[in-house]
Amino acid sequence: MQSAQKLTQQNQDAFSQFFDKYISSSSKLQTHSVRELAQKLAIQYFSGQIPPRFQTENNMRKKNRKIVYKQIETDAIEKAKAQFKAKKERKESQLRKLPPVPKKQDTQERSLSMQPPLKCLSAQPKRSMPSTYFYYIGEGNNHELIKKLLDERQNWVQVKDASLKNINFKWQETEKGYEYRTLAGNLKDSKPQMLNHFEFHAEISNKYHLALNFKTFCDKSQLNVQDYIPISFAIECTNQNLKAGLFNFLTFYRSYCPQHQLQELDKTIKSYQFKYGSQLETKGDQYPTLFAGENLWIFKPANMNQGRGIHVVRNLQEIIDIYNRYQNGYKEHLLEVKRNENNEIVTKIIYINTLMTEQFVIQKYIEKPLLIKGRKFDIRTYVMITSNLGFFFFREGQLRLATETFDAKQQSNYVHLTNNAVQYSHPQYGKTEEGNQYNFDQASQYFKMDFRKEVIQKLKQISLLAFQSVKGKINKYKRKNCFEIYGMDFILDVDFKPWLIEVNTNPSLEVTSKLLGSLFPRLIDDAFKLTVDRLFHQQKAASKYPFLNYSNEENLWEYVNQL
Repeated sequence: MQSAQKLTQQNQDAFSQFFDKYISSSSKLQTHSVRELAQKLAIQYFSGQIPPRFQTENNMRKKNRKIVYKQIETDAIEKAKAQFKAKKERKESQLRKLPPVPKKQDTQERSLSMQPPLKCLSAQPKRSMPSTYFYYIGEGNNHELIKKLLDERQNWVQVKDASLKNINFKWQETEKGYEYRTLAGNLKDSKPQMLNHFEFHAEISNKYHLALNFKTFCDKSQLNVQDYIPISFAIECTNQNLKAGLFNFLTFYRSYCPQHQLQELDKTIKSYQFKYGSQLETKGDQYPTLFAGENLWIFKPANMNQGRGIHVVRNLQEIIDIYNRYQNGYKEHLLEVKRNENNEIVTKIIYINTLMTEQFVIQKYIEKPLLIKGRKFDIRTYVMITSNLGFFFFREGQLRLATETFDAKQQSNYVHLTNNAVQYSHPQYGKTEEGNQYNFDQASQYFKMDFRKEVIQKLKQISLLAFQSVKGKINKYKRKNCFEIYGMDFILDVDFKPWLIEVNTNPSLEVTSKLLGSLFPRLIDDAFKLTVDRLFHQQKAASKYPFLNYSNEENLWEYVNQL
């Protein structure tokens, strides 16, 4: 009787023909995993022909799994290549039928583009590159834009299975599932691959770690951290750290508490058996825009974004109540916000999420912010870090305005939190200015100043300091071919002094205005030219995404320094 090994080899061609026929005729592939179906079919197919003594499940797995998986992976790749080739041929056929496109007139350059030195980007070894590159995109945060930009490039094909080993580039909202040691081209003879996150980006994107790392860096550099970020207390809910953190916060908080609140404050401190010491060295009168008689503070969970979990607090009891809610499980109602044909807000609860955190930051609220038309605003700028720790700053950004008039005594988030995610649900959102946003030109006109020179240059330098504070941590193991784009949020006080509020990984790319509709494609496309296109070679071409009056020939990511 034939051995199982020989019988398996004889039936391999027959199975291949059967499976190809199944792929072309079955609609089940739309709802089932190709690999699971293939395994099931293989077992059914072979079990009918292999002698009974070889039909056990263990033998089937040992003798046939490698053949089935290899066949499926080969078929999937060949099918993707065929689809790509057919799509390319269709485009070429359509182009031959179209009239020639007239040349675009030259646009006036705002400034000369700086060509970044090669040392700030990953040096790529010489190797034979495949004719086709594969990319995977996780859903969310306008992933359609990322797909569009990659599809416009040469030889890129999308795959849906994130576990395939031949993926050249991955883009996701989070780094979940990333295996940095093996997937980023760090092993000898491994295929070139690229990821859009750093392994330890939480060292700066986590509010707790940002506060600690920035303070440590400033202390070593003989700088005052409170010249760059508002007075902050990073508190961790372990016994020893919690006591130390609360001791420092209560000492400072009580020193600047209004006199009429002191009696109630001391009762609260005594009832919870808290302690406080003498006044800290920091003097409130050094920062008059932070203290205007209200003693407002912001409670921030360490690992959330888009304004989630942030509370403006006015007394110690509020802080304790919020802290207890996070310890026991904070119930977050996530809403889906849409607008109907009449531009009216329509919301529905998607699900209720239970949040718990052991780390949070209590930060001093800026009680005298600079206002636009009586409303609070923040400034969102963008930073990109390459795997060799090159620091790039995008030349343009946005001012994000609150919907309601500023009043420190009001408790509405529409007054205090300027995130698009928060303001978008207000009925008056976009009524005064599209998307509640200004570009830098509009800011210059409103404040009658060169906003880029007098404000944005300062934000660039503060951003550089913030990332220098984590240069030894963010890519600790020197992983190759990683890069990441960050959103930097700043507040200006009435003296035009900038304050760094937070650093965001995965900054929002959702389009809520014409400004963002032209900003985001240029931002990502220019970033890919400095990262993805250098590893997976592309022909140099002008940008297809004009922005303001910049030239399409220049890259708007400005190389600033090496961390």
